[in-house]
Amino acid sequence: MGDGLRIEHVAVGDGHLQVVRLDRPQTRNALDTALLAGLVDVLDAVRGTAGLRGLVLTGGEQVFSAGADLQEVVDDGGRRRMELLTTLFETMLSVPVPTVAAIEGPAVGGGAELAAACDVRIAGAGAWLRFAGAIHGVPIGWARTIGQVGLSVAKDWVLTSREVGAEEADRRGFIQQVVPTGGSLQAAQAWLADVAERDPATVSLLKRWFDDHTGLADRVAFENDALRVQVETGSLPAADARGPRSGRQRR
Repeated sequence: MGDGLRIEHVAVGDGHLQVVRLDRPQTRNALDTALLAGLVDVLDAVRGTAGLRGLVLTGGEQVFSAGADLQEVVDDGGRRRMELLTTLFETMLSVPVPTVAAIEGPAVGGGAELAAACDVRIAGAGAWLRFAGAIHGVPIGWARTIGQVGLSVAKDWVLTSREVGAEEADRRGFIQQVVPTGGSLQAAQAWLADVAERDPATVSLLKRWFDDHTGLADRVAFENDALRVQVETGSLPAADARGPRSGRQRR
């Protein structure tokens, strides 16, 4: 695809898997406006794709994603890019099939957030993450990370923006499998093939139940509201018990 994505389909059982590959090697798979818009479109179309049993999100063999493309030439100060990020994270919540991030190399900032937004993460041994959003405003990533690793660990990773290697991420439960470098995509497809043996409606219902049970939608809404307020006003909302609210419509 011309938006920096490459889509592949892999047969599994009586259906198929969709492999969505970030394909901007010249920018280390940085997330520009076109790529984000393309991802939103791909994820929007998942619900109407017959026979789809799972989705893999991956990058190149050397890097998952360097995060938001801060070198992109924009005429709105990056407003549209930030709006697309919030829309993307909300859209991920509505994907009815299991999603797996296959991570090789670094996943930084928005790239770490994309990995966090998936249901499961499988990483090559040399992979590492850094939730670097604190450098550029709201430290994106806590909304999902908090439910996956616990409050104290999420605060550590997000507030320091330090590098977190695959071994530590595995030990903390953020990564579900660490495989030899270069093997994450194959392992992700194998995991989804196992899941595909179950009844699709049951899998979709359980996925929704897990997300609702942990309050994920509320955490994502709070985070995205803060990002939208920053986009609209140029500054973060004041912290209060009610949380920030944005006047901007979701879609």
